[in-house]
Amino acid sequence: MKTFLLLALILLLSACQIGKTGHLKRNNEITSNFEACTVLPGYDYYYNGPEAQPDVILAVKKEYTFDKGLWKTIALDQKQLCDWMRIIDPELRGIRNQYDGYVIYSSDGKELGLWYSRTWADWTTIKEENGKVIIYTPMSPNSLQSPFGGNNRSF
Repeated sequence: MKTFLLLALILLLSACQIGKTGHLKRNNEITSNFEACTVLPGYDYYYNGPEAQPDVILAVKKEYTFDKGLWKTIALDQKQLCDWMRIIDPELRGIRNQYDGYVIYSSDGKELGLWYSRTWADWTTIKEENGKVIIYTPMSPNSLQSPFGGNNRSF
């Protein structure tokens, strides 16, 4: 019986931790800013995926410490962002390759940064505690299972 109660307590505490993750909220203004090659001050920029055509461009407010993990740091300027936008080209993308802008929020509603990616932005985890931000690199829903078995998760 003690083991059962201990297991139930561990599961309850784990469920509480799951509830403390942040979220992304789609924002058309953010989409427009990225597509207009607008690099906003007050943010540190990162990307994930190939340098020539990132899967995600991430901007984290400078006031936060960012645990970049697999994210690549970039001193983003307008020229680089415009080069990416020419390759990503919103006019030529179909629904499947649509990029959208999002605002990144902590679990308690603080704005942490900005996100620009393909539509699979929901496939990430966001955590913030005491000014430290962790954002897992995303994965597409199609990359969950390799055709050869195993997991292709990028984090």
